[in-house]
Amino acid sequence: GPAGATEAVAPGLTKAEHTALVKSGAYGARPVRVLLLGDSITLTLGIGLAVKARQDYGLTISNHSTLGCDLDPTLSIVTSGQVGPATPGCRLWRALWPFLVAAVQPQVVALGVGRWENSDHYYDGQWVHVGEPVWDHHVESDLRDAISIFTEFGAKVVLFTMPFIDPSDRQPNGQPFPENTDTRTRAFNRLVEQVAQEDPTRVRVIGLNRMLGPHGVYTASVDGVIARWSDGIHITQAGGQILAHQIMPILDRVGLADERSTRRRPLKAGTS
Repeated sequence: GPAGATEAVAPGLTKAEHTALVKSGAYGARPVRVLLLGDSITLTLGIGLAVKARQDYGLTISNHSTLGCDLDPTLSIVTSGQVGPATPGCRLWRALWPFLVAAVQPQVVALGVGRWENSDHYYDGQWVHVGEPVWDHHVESDLRDAISIFTEFGAKVVLFTMPFIDPSDRQPNGQPFPENTDTRTRAFNRLVEQVAQEDPTRVRVIGLNRMLGPHGVYTASVDGVIARWSDGIHITQAGGQILAHQIMPILDRVGLADERSTRRRPLKAGTS
């Protein structure tokens, strides 16, 4: 039964953390609740992470990531050299995410975006991209708005860095399109780090890019396991599973810290 499942300490957890999870009921009726939001990279990562999440880490993942999640879905973008509308996967995120957070009541919200933010966008009468102050400030502002939705409901927040990608479509000269370059990914990840540092008690970064590409470049496999789809973008189920021992203990730690702070907080009568 479930009691048996709690005896072995899952990879990445210390004995003390494991004991704390057992005590808090995480392996029983009160798993650490994680809401996963973001784009298709995050969606596919979550599929692997969810395997045995409850059994090994006392954690449930509600994966509400979507295909084509651009935090600014109203603008025109350039993909593979073609101008078109932004991907509509998160068209209503400002209205929808508060409802999702209220429904799931997560201790931790984990957000992973960047794939679409890295495209050139037509913003304020000009074409801009990450690495240019006008667009950087805009992306940071969107990230802050998302974070404030999550923290408004008392959740802690984890931001994933965006992993390097290596799609097969290339420019005629053989070079990757600008939005697919490591330069853009690094620039976006700097914004993620900056925004997280503004609220270190409630927001932390998980270095997904470093986990998937430990040598600082795109890598298709991790520890001999094929971690990326053949499209050079998405994460295989096996890839998500092999990253679990690095990612899940962090989610547990953040969730447990939240549990402790919630328990300490006295409930005042009549306050909402």
